[in-house]
Amino acid sequence: MSHFTKIKSKIADKVFLKKAISDMELEYQEGKLKAKGWLWKKEKADLIIPTKSGCDIGFRFNGETYDVVADWDSIQDVDQTTFMDTLNQRYAYNVVKDTLAQQGFLLTNEENEAGTISMTLSRES
Repeated sequence: MSHFTKIKSKIADKVFLKKAISDMELEYQEGKLKAKGWLWKKEKADLIIPTKSGCDIGFRFNGETYDVVADWDSIQDVDQTTFMDTLNQRYAYNVVKDTLAQQGFLLTNEENEAGTISMTLSRES
C-alpha cells in the first residue's frame, strides 16, 4: 500500500532549490500545485518534479523550510536516498558558491570526485 511521506529538509531558499533541481537536469513546475501519488491521491505542493512513473516529488514550504512530499513507494524511477543526497549537495553547493561570490571570492577551480565537490577560490583584489 502506498502513501505520501513527508521528509523535513534544511532547504529554505526557493531560488537555490530551483538551481539544485536544474543542476540535476530535472524539470519542475511551480505554483499552487498538488503532487500526484498512487491511485490519484494528491498532496499540496509549491513546486513539483514529475517522474516517469506518473507520480510527483513535491516541495511544500512550511514557513521556514521546504518539506519533500512524495509517494516514494509508487516512484520506481527515482531512488529516494540518492535523490535526497544529490539534492542536498547541489543546494549546499549553490548556497556556498553564491554566498562566497557576494563576499568577493571567485571560483577558480572545481573538482567532482566520488560524490565530493572541491572548490578553489580566490579573492578579488
